[in-house]
Amino acid sequence: MGGGRFFHDCGVHAVADLIALAYDLAWFWKIDPEQMMARPLDLILESLSHAQRINQSQQVQ
Repeated sequence: MGGGRFFHDCGVHAVADLIALAYDLAWFWKIDPEQMMARPLDLILESLSHAQRINQSQQVQ
């Protein structure tokens, strides 16, 4: 993972950032934060990617 660079590229610099990201995604997807926190990291990042894509498409319209 390149010395943590993998996480830095998506804005995660500390454990607190990862927790905040999970809570933000839970709010976006309207699910319980515990469900998001229980997901593997690759699914959290996939959820982030899709949330960003959806948000961007909403801003264009």
